[in-house]
Amino acid sequence: MNLAGAFLFVASLACQLILLAMQLRTYRQTRHSSLVILAIGTVLAVLYLGSGFAAALHAPGSTMSRWLYWVMVIVFGAQIVLALWGSASLFHAFAAQSAINRPAPAARADDLPTGPCDAAFARGRGRGALSRLFRLWTLQRVDSVASLATERSVALFVLVSLALWAGLDRLRAGSGATFNVLGISDLGLTALMLLALAFVLARRSRPPLPYRQSLFIIATALPVLIVLSHFTDRWARAATTALVLYALAYLWRALRAFSGARQPRAFALSIALLCGCVWLAHEVYLFPSLWIPKVAETTADSIWKADVSESLLFSQQQRIDEALNAVSASDGSVPSMFFVGFAGDGSQKVFAEEIEFASRVVAERYDTAHRELLLINDRRDRETHPLATVSGLRYALKGIARKMNLQRDILFLSLSSHGSDDPELYVSNGPLDLDQVTGKNLMQALHDSGIRWRIIVISACHAGAFIPILKDPGTIIITAAAADRTSFGCSDDRDLTYFGEAFYRDALPKAASLEQAFSLARSAIAKREALEHITPSKPQAYFGADLERVLLRRPMEEPATFPHMVK
Repeated sequence: MNLAGAFLFVASLACQLILLAMQLRTYRQTRHSSLVILAIGTVLAVLYLGSGFAAALHAPGSTMSRWLYWVMVIVFGAQIVLALWGSASLFHAFAAQSAINRPAPAARADDLPTGPCDAAFARGRGRGALSRLFRLWTLQRVDSVASLATERSVALFVLVSLALWAGLDRLRAGSGATFNVLGISDLGLTALMLLALAFVLARRSRPPLPYRQSLFIIATALPVLIVLSHFTDRWARAATTALVLYALAYLWRALRAFSGARQPRAFALSIALLCGCVWLAHEVYLFPSLWIPKVAETTADSIWKADVSESLLFSQQQRIDEALNAVSASDGSVPSMFFVGFAGDGSQKVFAEEIEFASRVVAERYDTAHRELLLINDRRDRETHPLATVSGLRYALKGIARKMNLQRDILFLSLSSHGSDDPELYVSNGPLDLDQVTGKNLMQALHDSGIRWRIIVISACHAGAFIPILKDPGTIIITAAAADRTSFGCSDDRDLTYFGEAFYRDALPKAASLEQAFSLARSAIAKREALEHITPSKPQAYFGADLERVLLRRPMEEPATFPHMVK
C-alpha cells in the first residue's frame, strides 16, 4: 500500500471512530434506539475498512483475497442497510419532537396564493429563481441569490446530480454493463470531499457564509459540470482544460454573488483543497463509477481436443531445438549479445507483437539478428514460434547458453505479459494448463543455464516485484511498473503496450545506452499518464555495476533510422 492509500485508510478509520464515539455518547444521553442502529452500522464500517486494508496486503486472486472480498461485500451491504434504517428512525423521532415543541404559527393571508393573481405571483417568483440560476451558471452578475439556498433546493440538486451521474456513467459503460456495488464507497468518499469543500467556503469567506449557502453553490454546479464532463471523454485535453477554467470562474462568481464581496482567501484555499483531493484520487485510483463495462470475451478454442493439446506440448522440445539450430554461436573477442523473447498471454496479441518488435529493435542496436530465439503464445499463430512455457524457457536458456561464451557474452531476455506482485507473469495459451512464471522459477532457470551476464526487461503490471529476486552485480533489470503499480496499454486492440512504445519503439533506437533508454522511456510514460489522468506506473530499473563495465566493451551499434511499423 502506498503513502496516499495508507493516509486515506488512517483518515477514514479516524472519522469512523470519532463518529462512533459521538453516537455512543449521544445514546447515553437520550437512550434512543436509532443511535444503537447507527453505532452498529459504524462498527461494520470499521470492519469494512479493516477488510479492505487486509485485502490490500494480499496478492489479487489468492484464496484469502477472494474470501476478504466477499466479507467486504456482505459487510458493506449490511452497513448501508443499517445506516438508512438508523437515519430514518432518527429523523422521524426528531420531526415528531419538533412538532410537539413548535408553537402553531399565526395564519397569514399572504402565506399561500388564494386566487388567480396570487398564483400568477408565485409562478413569477419561480421564473425569477430560474432566471437567477441561469445567470449564475452563465457567469453573469446576479443579485438576491441567498433566498434560493434552501434545504429543499440543495437536496433537489443533489438528487439531480446523482441521477445524471448514474445515467451518464451507464451510457459510458455501454451495453452489457453490470452494477458496481463497491463504487458506492468511492461515491461516498467523493461526497465527503465536496462537503469538506463547502465547509472551507463557509468558514473562510469574509463575512462567513451560512453552510447552507456554500452547499448550494456546490450543489447547483454539479449538474452542469457532470453534463459538460461527459463531452470531455470525446474532446479530451482541450475540453478538460475548458471545464476546469469554467469551474474556477463559477466558484469565484458564486462566492461574490452570495457574500457580496470578493473572496480570494476562500477561493485560494478551495483550490488547494481540490488539488489535494485530485492528487489523492489519482494515488488511490478513486473513481466513483457505478457501472462496470462488459469485458470482451475471448473466443473459446473449442476445436482443441486433449490429444491435440498433448501432441502440441510434446513437440515443443523439437521445435526449440530447430530454433536453436538457427542461432549463431559466439565468435570474436568482443562480447556478443543473445536475445530471448517470451510472450506469455496468448489471448491478447499485444504481447506477441511487442516481443517480435523488441527482437527487431535489439537486433538493430546489438546485432542479435542471428542470435535470437522467441517463445510466443498467440491465439492467431501457434506454428511460427515455439510456445512460451516455463519448461520451454528453462530449456531454451540452457540451449542458448551452449551457444555463448559464458565468461563474456550477454543475454537480453525480454518478457511481456500480465503480471501480479507475487511476483508472477501470466502464461496462457488456449485450453492448455500452463505453469506461471514466478520470481523463483525464473531465477532458477537463469541459474541452471549458467548465464552470467543478463539484461532482463519485463513489460507487465507489478513487474518491479521481480527486481529484489533477480538483481545481482551481473544483471540489469528494467521493468514497466513498480511492484505496487499497474502498467497500461495491454489490450487486444493495440500492437504495443505503453511501455513497449516508450522503451522499444521510441527510446532504445536512438539512445546511447540502456540507462539513457530507460530514462527517456520513464519520462515519456510519466508525461503520458499525467495527460491521461491515470495512476503513474513508475517504471523501475536496477543496473548491476559489473555488467555495466562489460557493456563498455560491447557498446550499442550507432543509432539507425528504424522503421516504426507500429501505429
